[in-house]
Amino acid sequence: MVILGFNGNLNVSISIGDSVYYIETQTVGTNTDNSTAFTFGSIPEPTIANQVVIGVVDSILTNDTNSIFYTNETLQVTLENSDGEEVITTVNTIINVQESGPLITPPNNSFLFFSKDNRYNMSSLTGYYGEVQFRNNSTISAELYATACEVVQSSK
Repeated sequence: MVILGFNGNLNVSISIGDSVYYIETQTVGTNTDNSTAFTFGSIPEPTIANQVVIGVVDSILTNDTNSIFYTNETLQVTLENSDGEEVITTVNTIINVQESGPLITPPNNSFLFFSKDNRYNMSSLTGYYGEVQFRNNSTISAELYATACEVVQSSK
């Protein structure tokens, strides 16, 4: 079992049975008055040596009162520091993942993400109303080059 500890709120769509992956990221640029360092990542070709699949979500616990996985317990994970000593850290969210093969530890600063099981999530959103809001939280202007939406009439 892989135990993932996070601070911050959970993505509302994660659920038990979702697959968990990682991407190794790299820092690009520097942090200056006019710019911010950012990271990017790419999924390596899946081979036995560099699998990016961690496993499947087995259970979720979070201190986020708005989540269906809420618990009022103190959530802690045990980490090993650079000296090999175990350190107990309090976190807001714990996701237990059942590994799907040999355990591959994601490198430091990896981006973790999840996907739904497509056996159960093959359809698109259905309904009569959709709303999207784009926000730029930067103090400088930014351009959005493209966005798309697929709309299909589902009933008459």
